[in-house]
Amino acid sequence: MFNLFSAKDKPTAGGRPLQGYKITDVERSRKYGVAADSLRMLRAKASEKFKLAECRVYLAQDGVEVTDEEYFRTLPAQILFVVAGKDTIVKTDFELMYNAIKSAHTDLLHAGELAQQFVSNNQPEISKILVNAQRGRDELIQRSARTEHEEWFAGIDDRAIKTKEEVMKRRGQDRIRGYFYKTKDELTKCSMYRGSPMARELIDEMLELFRQLLVGFDYFSCMFDRSCQRRLVLQQTDNNADEPDAQRIPPKRLKLLVQNSLGPNCQIERYNVALCSETGDFRCMGVWKDEACRYDSHRINPYASRENLILFQVWNLDHQIEISRTVLPSILDNVERMVSLEGDAICKLHRRKGKTLSVITYFLELFTLCNLKLVHIVCHDKTVHELISSGTIICDRCEEYKYIKQFQRNLRSRKDALL
Repeated sequence: MFNLFSAKDKPTAGGRPLQGYKITDVERSRKYGVAADSLRMLRAKASEKFKLAECRVYLAQDGVEVTDEEYFRTLPAQILFVVAGKDTIVKTDFELMYNAIKSAHTDLLHAGELAQQFVSNNQPEISKILVNAQRGRDELIQRSARTEHEEWFAGIDDRAIKTKEEVMKRRGQDRIRGYFYKTKDELTKCSMYRGSPMARELIDEMLELFRQLLVGFDYFSCMFDRSCQRRLVLQQTDNNADEPDAQRIPPKRLKLLVQNSLGPNCQIERYNVALCSETGDFRCMGVWKDEACRYDSHRINPYASRENLILFQVWNLDHQIEISRTVLPSILDNVERMVSLEGDAICKLHRRKGKTLSVITYFLELFTLCNLKLVHIVCHDKTVHELISSGTIICDRCEEYKYIKQFQRNLRSRKDALL
């Protein structure tokens, strides 16, 4: 209603654009929108609106009188000014609200004053109460078993889960498993997957390697598990759905097989760490492009209470290199090059014909803390991230290619020995 003009639409004769502002009287009974390019113009229009021979303007928020053109130019559009005569006393928005409350709720304000006085006169006792409250909270945090903190487990019906750490392991697994299903869905629903046998073979092999690696690292269940000994420096749900070996090899044994097949040069192990302290405290890692969170208050301990556990659900694992906008399109682009007749599937490092895609690089970007940041919902920036994927086409001279092939041979030989 009030922002009638913009800098692009209505420049004034003096060259400065008109901006919209709000003006009101001392009683806040009338409010108008005006456009002005200077304090002088604002005063002139305010005098006309409120029929004042000589008016002054004040910021409604804090009651500061605006007398200087330079200061006026620093104020944002749509700010509210109080217009008053020369000798009128202007009250701030807070003073008006306080007086209104005081007239209707005198007893309430009096009680507040008494409470403030009581706290001031009894600081040692109050401090002792707060210390005891903190001690009680710390005691609840330390409790782990369902029998020790029943209310924390409210709504968690799986009676096989006995500890908070087991619950948090499942939460970590579920998030990473969700990324796997998203990846699988996006890669297998494209027309190239349905129309090209070679593309289907490449994608299926990549997805199988992803699945095997995720099984080996237990879908990074330690990420939210405070009992994990490895920390970042600052659940078995439906296994049969996507694991064809599960009927013949128990999941735990399969996990050990994968772990024993990874070899000493595995890059992934360094990211298999807990994000919390020993007591379960998590800190936001900040917006994707920042080194750290700007807000000290972005902390949470989901082990402390059921309320915190619920709130932790809105903390996000944010891909710095975005999964949907960047990583998955990069995979599909490189698969398309591999199956194309144009012959441009070349390893950039060795300038040789490509053999496959850099599966480990893509795995790190999709599922690990190499690319993921745990963030408070305020720090989850959903705008476009200006980062590109490092995934590419590799040849048989690449160390990553050799590692993948050796891992597959190790896993195959160990499975054959077990079966």
